[in-house]
Amino acid sequence: MQLETERLKIVSFKPELFVPLYQLFCENQTVMQSAFKGRVLSQKEFLDVLANDFILDENAQIGFVCILDKTTGNFIGFTGLIPCNFLGDEDDLEFGFVLHQNHWGKGFATEIGQFWIDFAENELQLDRILAAASPDNHASIKAIKKLGLTEVKEISTEDRGSRLVFSKEFKK
Repeated sequence: MQLETERLKIVSFKPELFVPLYQLFCENQTVMQSAFKGRVLSQKEFLDVLANDFILDENAQIGFVCILDKTTGNFIGFTGLIPCNFLGDEDDLEFGFVLHQNHWGKGFATEIGQFWIDFAENELQLDRILAAASPDNHASIKAIKKLGLTEVKEISTEDRGSRLVFSKEFKK
């Protein structure tokens, strides 16, 4: 998968992205405290996520992908669409993004979110798209609301702890 927004490239995993991904997942407490399990991952946990959740096949559409700066090619973070059952529907997909803190506050989260909203509505022709954020992650919540998603409920998950769930319905 290789897609792009105005400023970003969205690409499937490539071996040269292993080190920056590993550093983000396993060494960056600042970023990971509000993502995934609320902590950095062990090497085994990271390898499991990489093997099971990242898109490794150019034709796949569901899973995590890497975000690169279109101009410099620098690694910014990761994003993707993943299956979720937050609202009781097995067909729901959640979009998310985890950005290195050097790229916070630059509008990338909103740009990525709008990309996934458009992709879900126009390419996948879904009825709705979901997003979830830690109640403490005010920046992500602000970006999600800016994208027009509405808070539906708060849930507690075994893997990710407490999450606010947001939804955007598409008109057919």
